[in-house]
Amino acid sequence: MNDIIYYENTVTAEELCLLQAAVGFGQANIEQADKAIKNSLFCVSAMVNGKIAGMGRIIGDGARIFYLQDVFIAPDYQRMGIGTEIVTRMMKFIKNNSFEHAHTAVGLMAAKGKEDFYMKLGFRVRPNDHEGHGMIYTMNP
Repeated sequence: MNDIIYYENTVTAEELCLLQAAVGFGQANIEQADKAIKNSLFCVSAMVNGKIAGMGRIIGDGARIFYLQDVFIAPDYQRMGIGTEIVTRMMKFIKNNSFEHAHTAVGLMAAKGKEDFYMKLGFRVRPNDHEGHGMIYTMNP
């Protein structure tokens, strides 16, 4: 059995780029990835036998709005509970940094086909009877 070790706030730009490519989201710009990590509120990474197996990061204002971003699990390490553990640790950070008795929103954009994973962790799909569609605008060179 492989030992999975989790780290907080140690993921590197190189690891983000490696995982993004591994899951089929293309090659990230290393300088952009570095700045993204530095501007994150919190990051979790998982290592197996010294190799990066997965990561996730939290972005947002640190008070009212948090977003789970770049939750990437390398294909060889999927379905081992790593993604669930990473999201659980991210949600713990959010709960520990939220204001008591105040509304806090946690959002994400699930990759197509990954909605059920997040629904099992308590997220809901939009639109629904009370909430509109999630939206995205991307800028490409």
